[in-house]
Amino acid sequence: MATRDEISAAVESRRSAAVEFLTAFLALETENPPGRNYRECAAFLDRELSARGYDVSLLDVPESVVEAHYPDRTDHDRVNVLARMDSGRDGPDVHFTGHMDVVPAGEDWTREPYEPTLEDGKMYGRGASDMKSGIAASVLAVDALQALDVPLTGTVTQSMTVDEETGGFTGVGELVREGHLSSANTDYCIYTECFDSSRICLGHRGVLKFRVVVHGEKAHGCMAHDGENALMAATEFLTRIKAYESELHARTTEEPVVPPESRKADISATMADAGYSENVVPDRCTLTFYRVLVPEESVESARAEIQELMAATEAATGATVEYEEIMFAEPAIVSRECELAQSLAREIEPFHGEPEFVVSPGSDDQRFIVNDAGIEECVVYGPGLLEQAHVVDEYVPIEEVETAAKVMATATADLMGVLDG
Repeated sequence: MATRDEISAAVESRRSAAVEFLTAFLALETENPPGRNYRECAAFLDRELSARGYDVSLLDVPESVVEAHYPDRTDHDRVNVLARMDSGRDGPDVHFTGHMDVVPAGEDWTREPYEPTLEDGKMYGRGASDMKSGIAASVLAVDALQALDVPLTGTVTQSMTVDEETGGFTGVGELVREGHLSSANTDYCIYTECFDSSRICLGHRGVLKFRVVVHGEKAHGCMAHDGENALMAATEFLTRIKAYESELHARTTEEPVVPPESRKADISATMADAGYSENVVPDRCTLTFYRVLVPEESVESARAEIQELMAATEAATGATVEYEEIMFAEPAIVSRECELAQSLAREIEPFHGEPEFVVSPGSDDQRFIVNDAGIEECVVYGPGLLEQAHVVDEYVPIEEVETAAKVMATATADLMGVLDG
């Protein structure tokens, strides 16, 4: 057994080691797309976790699976890390999971994005908040429990996966499909994505990314009557989308999506491509859309609505309209009354007061765990700051990492029945 004070002290005593781990982790440039240096990163995590006593497996994603989701990226290895520590005593399996990939650093940094620096208590580097600090916190949490010789029950599992930034299908999705993460081997799952250490995220909205291709007939601009202008037919479709957008904005949810302005369904036209020359009537126009679903909606119903709009444009213009799906993510949500959420809430309170329960405006890997693996005891909790995700000069406060690690450690001890008091 261990007290909260003992666990907090053990976390604090490992601050330097945690900073060293996070610094080395952030220095690995795992940009996605396209998915660079995954194998090098997996090898680093293998060394670190093996040294801590985990039984580590490096799981190569078959090329056929990569090709099915990312056909232009099969020349980059996809490797997921699965590390398990079995106490040999009966008890629950507590699974921490996070993604090792980061979005491209881009331009205009005032620091080198892959030369992490610690300044004024903030660790700077691409992936600092989103979300290598979440992985660092979960590793630190278990380190602290080990340092105290807490007699853990059951098992602790840590997984570090790829490709969350492009849908997660070859990362957590693959772990779920292969049965490495399932209701048979996991009782509680903490997805350590960035929402800061004061908040518990219960789920996320859904998304449907798709293209609509409008076909016409090419003609010379001086004899436009010989053609069918795909761009004009596409404009008719966009007019219908604008009315549909107003309809979606009336669909609101009572779930605590943050920010509050995101508590509605939505659709955005994000790209358009048409035409060859100023004197050619275009025979093709491709429109790209981002459709956001509130938790009460489904991807199937969203698809059906888009198909109805397409059919209406075909009837009105005579053009052929085709649908091309890019990716989808069903909404996911769990109850704030679930045992894991309540345990985390109790452990957050000494640091932040009553925690805030939220729902994410965007999708993430939680959907695979809740919807596909059927694990209802799964929430998002991590130290990274949501407003720091994907920005220039990204950082995470080290104090946030420490606090999240303390909460993760005491909640783990609580769930395993070894927390004193």
